Amino acid sequence: MENEIIEDEREAVPLSKSEIIAERILKRIHVHDVDVGGVFTEITGSQGSGKTSVLLSFMAYTMKHYPNEKIFWSSCYNAPLQFVKIGKDYFHIMVKQDSGVMFYDRSNKLMRIELPVTFFSDYNNLYEKALPGRCNAVFFGDRFKWMEFLHYLRSVGEWCHIYIDEISEICPAFTCGKLWHRIGEFSMDLKEVRKCMMNVHMNTQSVSDIDHRVRTKVMVKMYLPGARADTISRITQVAIDNLEEDSLHGNEAYLEYSGKFGRTRFKDIFKPIPGMQWEARIDGK
Repeated sequence: MENEIIEDEREAVPLSKSEIIAERILKRIHVHDVDVGGVFTEITGSQGSGKTSVLLSFMAYTMKHYPNEKIFWSSCYNAPLQFVKIGKDYFHIMVKQDSGVMFYDRSNKLMRIELPVTFFSDYNNLYEKALPGRCNAVFFGDRFKWMEFLHYLRSVGEWCHIYIDEISEICPAFTCGKLWHRIGEFSMDLKEVRKCMMNVHMNTQSVSDIDHRVRTKVMVKMYLPGARADTISRITQVAIDNLEEDSLHGNEAYLEYSGKFGRTRFKDIFKPIPGMQWEARIDGK
C-alpha cells in the first residue's frame, strides 16, 4: 500500500494491564469466528485526531488477512474522499445507475473528472460486482440507502465489512417522521450484526450527533483525543482529556468492550496522496 506503517523505534517495554486489555479488544475486532460473530465499533474524536486513519488501518488489516471477503466503504459527499489514502490499487469505486454522482478534483479548482467506476442497478447487482479483498467505495447518491444495504447484507451468509465515515449523516439525532422509524429499524439491524458475520465500523466527531438507538447498539467504543464521553460509557471525560497526542509515535486512545477498557496508541499512518485529492457530489447539489 502507498501508505506504509512506520515502525516504532522506541525500546520495547512490557505492556501494562491497560494496554493488554486494549490488545484483547483489538483482537476481538479482528477475529473471524462464527461462534464469536461480528462486531459493531464506534470511533470518536476531534477533527484531526485520527478517526479515519483508524478506519483505514482496520480495513488494511482485513484486506491483508482476509483477502476473499468483501469490504464496503461509505463516504461523505462534498468532502475529501478518505478511502483513496489506502492506495490506488486497493479501492474500487461503485456508483448507483442514474444517481447523479460525479467526481471533482479538489486540487484543481474543483474541476470535474472522470474516474474508473463500476455501475450497479440494485443491491444484488452491487454485491455481485463488488471485488473481494478491495475497498468497494459505494455511492448511492443518497447516504440513507446505507441503512437498507446493511439490512440486505444480513442475508448474504458470508463475512463482510462495512466502514462508515461520519455515521451522523446517516442516522442523525433528533429526527422525526419516516426517518425516525427508518433509523429505528436500522438500529435493530445493527443489534444483529454479531449473528450475521458482519463487522461494522463507524466514526463520528461527536457521539451526541448520533441517534441514541444506534449508540446503544455499539459493542466497541473507541475514544481518541478531543472525544466527548458517552453517557452510557464507563470512561470519563477527565480520562479522555488526558489522552496524549503525539505526531511521532501516535495518538493515544481508549477502547471499551463488554464492561472493560484499555489504553493504546494509534499511528496516523494514512496521508493524502498527491494527485488524488477528489470529492464526490450529486448533480445539482
